[in-house]
Amino acid sequence: MNGKKLFILLFFQVSFNIYCFASDIIIKSDPSDCDVYIIHPESGKQSLVGKTPFKGDADTIKKSTSNSSTMQVMIYKPGFIPYNIVLSLLGGVDIRLNTTLEVQKDIQFVQDYDLLVADLFDVLRMVRLKDYQSSLQKLEMLERKFPHFSIIHEMKGMIFYLQKNFKMALNFYRKANGINPQNIEAYKMKTYLEKKFGISK
Repeated sequence: MNGKKLFILLFFQVSFNIYCFASDIIIKSDPSDCDVYIIHPESGKQSLVGKTPFKGDADTIKKSTSNSSTMQVMIYKPGFIPYNIVLSLLGGVDIRLNTTLEVQKDIQFVQDYDLLVADLFDVLRMVRLKDYQSSLQKLEMLERKFPHFSIIHEMKGMIFYLQKNFKMALNFYRKANGINPQNIEAYKMKTYLEKKFGISK
């Protein structure tokens, strides 16, 4: 077979693969059950085409975008930041997309706060059992994640106070009061221990 015939054969095979076999667009997401929108390249209109896990025929979707060679996809779920991506519709092969949506910051804060409260109750449980070492270790872990929550330092102060390590307790009550001057309990204990030890600064 000469070069010209080989070229024609290869061109025919490639063209056959691209234009005669419809490809699929397959989208999975974490979390699942997200809305999948196709955004028209000219008008910007959003068209809901399904939910994840999503599978659609690329040729059918291409017609809805005026046969554009690219397609903008938006994956959305309430409470999460929308995920946008531009896909190429050329090639005749399946397009597979795995996405992970990020939680919106305000929602993430509420979730983190709920976890913090649950962990602080766990610390109190360990304190009641006089497991001071484990409770301090957990508070250290919480401090790394929530360095600006005065309650964590206040609870450290409480634990050292229960262990009669009053100077260490005072250090943490002062830190709690410095982070949040409105923390009344930390202020009361700081003042009490300063008077007890005769420390003014």
